[in-house]
Amino acid sequence: MQIQFHPASGRGAVRTFSVEERGERVLILAAAAVLALALSLFLTVPVLAARRLAEKTTRAHSAELEAVQAGWNRAADGVRALAVRAQSWGDLLNRVAFLYRIPGAVWPRALNPERRLFADPRPDRLEEALEIYVRSLDRAEALVAAAERKDADLARRVPTISPIVGAAFEPSAYFGPRRSAWTGEEEFFLGVDLAAAEGSAVVASADGTVAFVGTVRRSMAGWFWRLGNVVVVSHAAGGATVYGHLKTVDVHRGQRIARGDRLGAVGSTGWAISSQLHYEYWRPENDKLLPTDPLFTTLDRRLGRAPLSLEQMEATSAPGPLDPLPGVQISAGSVGGPIQRSNPVRPPRSSPRPRKI
Repeated sequence: MQIQFHPASGRGAVRTFSVEERGERVLILAAAAVLALALSLFLTVPVLAARRLAEKTTRAHSAELEAVQAGWNRAADGVRALAVRAQSWGDLLNRVAFLYRIPGAVWPRALNPERRLFADPRPDRLEEALEIYVRSLDRAEALVAAAERKDADLARRVPTISPIVGAAFEPSAYFGPRRSAWTGEEEFFLGVDLAAAEGSAVVASADGTVAFVGTVRRSMAGWFWRLGNVVVVSHAAGGATVYGHLKTVDVHRGQRIARGDRLGAVGSTGWAISSQLHYEYWRPENDKLLPTDPLFTTLDRRLGRAPLSLEQMEATSAPGPLDPLPGVQISAGSVGGPIQRSNPVRPPRSSPRPRKI
């Protein structure tokens, strides 16, 4: 095979190349390879370009989706946090309603923990539940405000603060049935024992009048003589509170006191193996006083009790028969009033005026 190259000018010489049969095959193979490479590039380059563009677009979409998901997660966490705060407010209002004796028939049932309004963790469901719950909170606040407008002193007469201040304390015995560590018999514990350092300040949890101070004679009441040095405070229509095992007593019977006034100091008198305060709350119920769980009333501390509905708290009281509450008159029309005595019992130590803490 011959290959001729003709110059562009007619004056130039024509060049001729001869290719043998072996060379022809090499030349044909080279031309085929070049053609195949061109065809491959023609087919693959657009595919690779499209793939790279798709990968770039996918990465952009993935980043956008991650940003959207992160924003969604933040919003969901915010809704959950709002739900927790709302339930905390609901628990507080339930306990205030219990202290104010607001009828359960008018109280918003959405605030009852057993309804499990926030059981579904999906953010959209939580948002719906939160809207219902917030409306119930508004209704509950209106009922509480109405009760306070009707009785301006109501908030001061119900026990709402912890009876120990300025010291760490923890419940060591809870309200309810138990087996006595002293007698080994089944009994119903009428209050709570709060373990605290000896000498810690004990204060009144509400305004009232000191109805009893001292130690209870064993023949007078089967339960209260075990409490050693005792102070009983009458809160009139707000009920009565009991403070036992005191080391010292700083008030006298008949004394008017305000919430936060010092009553005495934590001790271990009576049936106590370590320093502690025995604390009870007797709540008005028709024409009598019934002991109930005093942890319902400590609005400044949660103290390990799970939230309960208003109906559950109202149904919580000690079964009878009950020992008489020292120094407190229990009769129709004068529930919680202190008994007037001409020969009052005096504590081991007293001072004429309460001290503010």
